[in-house]
Amino acid sequence: MADSISDNKRIAKNTLALYFRTFITMIVGLYTSRIMLQALGVDDYGINNVVGGIVAMSSFLTGAVSSAIARFITYALGDGDKHRMKVVFSTSVNVMIAMSIVAVIALEIIGVWFLNSQADIPDGRMTAANWVLQFSIITLVLNLISTPYNATIVAHEHMSIYAYVSIVEVVLKLGVCFAIMAFGGDRLILFAILTAAIALGIRLFYSWYCQRNFEEARYSHKLFDKSFLKEMTQFTGWYMVGNAVWVFNTQGVNMLINVFFGVVLNATRGVAVTVTGAINTFVNNFTVAFVPQITKSYASGDKDRLLFLVFQGTKITWYLLFILIIPVFWEAETLLKLWLGNPPKYSDLFLRFALFESWSMVVSFALHNTILAIGKLKRVQLQIALYTALIFPITWLCFLAGAPAWSSCIVFVLLNTTSKAFTLYELKRLIDFPVNSFMRQCVLRCTAVTALAFALPGVLVYLMPQTTLRFFIVVSVSMLWTLICAYRLGLNSSERLAVRSIINKVLNRFVNKK
Repeated sequence: MADSISDNKRIAKNTLALYFRTFITMIVGLYTSRIMLQALGVDDYGINNVVGGIVAMSSFLTGAVSSAIARFITYALGDGDKHRMKVVFSTSVNVMIAMSIVAVIALEIIGVWFLNSQADIPDGRMTAANWVLQFSIITLVLNLISTPYNATIVAHEHMSIYAYVSIVEVVLKLGVCFAIMAFGGDRLILFAILTAAIALGIRLFYSWYCQRNFEEARYSHKLFDKSFLKEMTQFTGWYMVGNAVWVFNTQGVNMLINVFFGVVLNATRGVAVTVTGAINTFVNNFTVAFVPQITKSYASGDKDRLLFLVFQGTKITWYLLFILIIPVFWEAETLLKLWLGNPPKYSDLFLRFALFESWSMVVSFALHNTILAIGKLKRVQLQIALYTALIFPITWLCFLAGAPAWSSCIVFVLLNTTSKAFTLYELKRLIDFPVNSFMRQCVLRCTAVTALAFALPGVLVYLMPQTTLRFFIVVSVSMLWTLICAYRLGLNSSERLAVRSIINKVLNRFVNKK
């Protein structure tokens, strides 16, 4: 019982640190996007989105291996096996170096071919686009090699360091945008160079921090365990299948939009992705704080604790997401005008659809991380990958048939949402997961709360003329109304009691400081 209370406090502490980080990074990041669009222009902003998409096709390596490393280090932490932790870390670094080499070779062949022969790049900008590709590859390699260090920080639950580094990162990126505005040469190329320089600085800092704070984070090429490599390769391989399909769908569709509609609509999609990315980051900070606890609960055989984390994590993630989604949905047009001044055409439409793309990806985090904790990924990853791989060809067929660019969002949401059934089925098979209780207590209750939460701000939008005043009224009322609906209807009595207890503790601490 005492351990659970301590774990809950750790989750709360880490979540608060990450939320502080997110509040700062979201505000600065959104402002940075505005300055970036002004500095680069719509065409170069779109080019950066397309070329970044080519490199992002390899980013599934980072996510897959990071999750694998964090999982194995967390297990070793639970066992107190320091030698095992050192082996896991050093072997992981070797794996990432090898993967970096493979990624560079693939991108230098396939990426260069696609950019120069298939992508729709405005006249006179191909040279700049190729420079962006090369520096984006460098950034990718730096991020790949940083993966074992980042995973070690997550496993040790040192979330506050993410807060500080992320704040510094977004401030540096804002500085880059102001710097290129004062530059008389090719701004797109300079932007790519400075972005790679920031990635290098962060890579060096994480290396220094981990070596200083974690004994196992000292790389040695001699600590190479073939049996562990095989175990991690099996885990990572199947996880990578799912990540690869996800990246193929998101960035592949980005390529399709470029081929069928040009870089202007890539810029439009890029704006929508920036907003939803900020929302996802805000909500995902809660999930990052939960992941080690989910893994440790399964590893210790505490099924009751595991189910508690899954149910509560799902509900809270859902409510946090829609606290942000609902006001953005109703006031997308005004938000974009206030943010960007002159947003690309159709940005508000893309943004509204992209919000539900975010929901379809984020809301099942607890289920997904439970599968990762169990470690038996083959069946569920293969099932989901084969099913969601249909997103790309169906979108292609829609575009060939003359469908608008935003139809890609509808295809993504429908297939990605229904794919969650495979995860539920696999959890039922592996740990006798209570699917009916989950659907009743989480999905149906959250859906009812969401429907009600959408209604009141919708009425205000219908009754009031579109003005800046309406924007602030709708945003304020929407967030407050969603909180009320979630608290009164979305939580049971014990959950409401826990929320009141947390609020009282925070208020008492604040009053005592006064």
